[in-house]
Amino acid sequence: MSDEDDFRLRAKARKSSSRGAEVNIPANYKGFFQEARIALVRGKAVSGRRTLTIPSKPRTGRFNARGRGRAALERGIGPKQGWRVHKATGDRYRARRAIVKVRVVKLRNAKSSVSRGHLAYLQREGAGVERAEGLDGSAELTPTRGQLYGPDEGVEIDGRDFVARSQESFDGRGDPHQFRIMISPEDGAELARVNGDGTPNLKDTTRALMAQMEEDLGTRLDWVAVDHFDTAHPHTHIIARGVTHDGKGLNIAGEYISRGIRGRLEEELTRELGWKSELAIQQEMKREMSAMRVTTADRHIADGMDKLTNTIDLRAGSAAATFPANSSMNRHILIGRMRQLKSMGLATQIESGRWHIEKDALKTLGQIEQREQLNKDIHAAMKRAKIKRPVRLHDGRQSYDGSLSTHRVIGRVIAKTHGYDEGMDANQKGGGKVRFIIDGTDGYVSTVETGMDTRAGEAAKVGSIIEVSPPNLRTVDRNIQAIATGKDYHGKPHNGLVGYYAITTSGPEDWTDGSGSRGAAHIRAHRLRLAALAKAGVVEVVSKDKDGDPYEWRVPEDFEKRAIALDMKQGRASGVKLLSVQDLDAQLASPGATWLDRSQVSWGRGDMAGISTKMSAFRREIDTAFQQRREWLIRQGYAERSQEGASRYVTYKRGYLKALEAEGFNTATQKLEGMTGKTHVAAQAGRLIEGTVAQKYELTHGPHAMIETQRAFYLVPWESTHAQKWGKRIKGRVLSGGGIDWDAGRSRGIGR
Repeated sequence: MSDEDDFRLRAKARKSSSRGAEVNIPANYKGFFQEARIALVRGKAVSGRRTLTIPSKPRTGRFNARGRGRAALERGIGPKQGWRVHKATGDRYRARRAIVKVRVVKLRNAKSSVSRGHLAYLQREGAGVERAEGLDGSAELTPTRGQLYGPDEGVEIDGRDFVARSQESFDGRGDPHQFRIMISPEDGAELARVNGDGTPNLKDTTRALMAQMEEDLGTRLDWVAVDHFDTAHPHTHIIARGVTHDGKGLNIAGEYISRGIRGRLEEELTRELGWKSELAIQQEMKREMSAMRVTTADRHIADGMDKLTNTIDLRAGSAAATFPANSSMNRHILIGRMRQLKSMGLATQIESGRWHIEKDALKTLGQIEQREQLNKDIHAAMKRAKIKRPVRLHDGRQSYDGSLSTHRVIGRVIAKTHGYDEGMDANQKGGGKVRFIIDGTDGYVSTVETGMDTRAGEAAKVGSIIEVSPPNLRTVDRNIQAIATGKDYHGKPHNGLVGYYAITTSGPEDWTDGSGSRGAAHIRAHRLRLAALAKAGVVEVVSKDKDGDPYEWRVPEDFEKRAIALDMKQGRASGVKLLSVQDLDAQLASPGATWLDRSQVSWGRGDMAGISTKMSAFRREIDTAFQQRREWLIRQGYAERSQEGASRYVTYKRGYLKALEAEGFNTATQKLEGMTGKTHVAAQAGRLIEGTVAQKYELTHGPHAMIETQRAFYLVPWESTHAQKWGKRIKGRVLSGGGIDWDAGRSRGIGR
């Protein structure tokens, strides 16, 4: 046989950036190979097999166990674990370690504020540091805003462009998900001072990590990051889009997410800083001996103690010792840490060398650390706001004894950050919780948390005015409770049962709007909420209809308490209400209807129920602002002074709030016309509105959606429908009685 007849397929070496092996096929055989491959695929399809290949590993239940990164894991990732002994000196060394948290956040059909809010948190005031010259001429580091950066050095990153790319991908549907990565090297403080100018910098490490991940995953990554220096351990937050360089969805193998990223980071840290000596580790342990937080020594104690009796034996040479003889931890360091825990009331010495550790001691240490960090954050916020107030470290919705307070507090936001989970808790919806530090009318600076996807969590900013009150039931939950405790149309009590028929008849009497959309929305809201409550175990499904859908539910007697607890856990109904996005100074100069205008009458009468009567510094500022705005209303002709005998009072003209709202609306539309170059079209009764949900704008009297067409735009009150249709076309008809029926534009056929 000649060489020309010798047909062989030779596989080239696999490249790290390729998804599979490449085959070197002669040009005159490509047609044959293509036909053979098509025949193979057809044969497998006819045989009934659901997949063309059998995965080499079974699914693990993690996010996309068959995604990218598996090949890199098989080749080996991460430095060698354990100790390395120096042959000459006998000293022991180990690789550098790091903590890595990864959260996969689903974005499809989610509010755009999920990404914008997390980016705003990453760039919050006080999270970063910059080098500045002190008063005495010396160089010092001062807190500043967190600075976004990306793969390229010296290139300024705009978070709005990053969000826009995420929303415009996949033909306007947006990215399916994003990866939020938090990396915290154990030697972050040392690593951050590698630069010669002394400015803390983790950028080089982050870029090296992301470059290695791109090689492992076989695609370029679109990512942004921020270094944070506002905690004891410098760390970095990274947001990576869930798309590949060619516009496809990026799916990463779960094992790579869980251990591959940390392994690559530890490799990079070990290369940069070298192997860590046992002596350096023990010196760090000594410095941490009196720390008011969870330390490495505490974790060694937790691993070495008897889990049944919560005791640990640290006696030298004891046969019953739970302290390993070959451990890297010095026994005297552990004994010193146990004495510190004893002084904190978290441990008791049974006898010399034997200790009993209190239950949940590590949890208590974590709470102490959080309290210390919160105290630091509050005082830093007061310093930036240039105020001095007494501080309440507990939640602003609570009384001193920890119970829910019954009074309301109006506060000015002086700082806005994420909750303790920093947006990395996968159990939190909408990106986690937001924490506000507020200067309240009760005279204290306190904190309060709410969900990021709530109205206050999304729109409030530093300077905004919010109201804090005890958390209460949602409107839909109140109706469910009313049905469960009420009576049916025969006068018989429901005894805790909520049925489909009772839901359909529980709506307002005037909900008939011709199309039936309000009735359908009412039923849909109740069924979705009951499904969520049943999944969480708050209510119980009693019966189902012929299609297998829940038809009747049992509501417990403590429904209100359990429903509120569920919402608080998920960052939902938290008793935090946004009164004004604008601060007091902006409201005084605003042409539209502000919170100061809406509350003029009630504040003047002193009948804002539950508001603290203590004349605090912020309360005096509010009083002054109300008086100045009242004078502005009089000058503009919306109010006038009157006198009857010796009494003087101010009379507000009928409809002045509507007139102010119209003035603010017109000002906003004129500004948008100048920005977009498009014409505003008024949403008149009977008009069919059709266009793309483009933006969300906060006007002084509430949020509005911008519905954009090719040459014009509509500005309409914001509804939940707009969040679901963000970046998509929407159609609705303006009703004669007010409001817009967004279901009117949907086509109806069989089954609708």
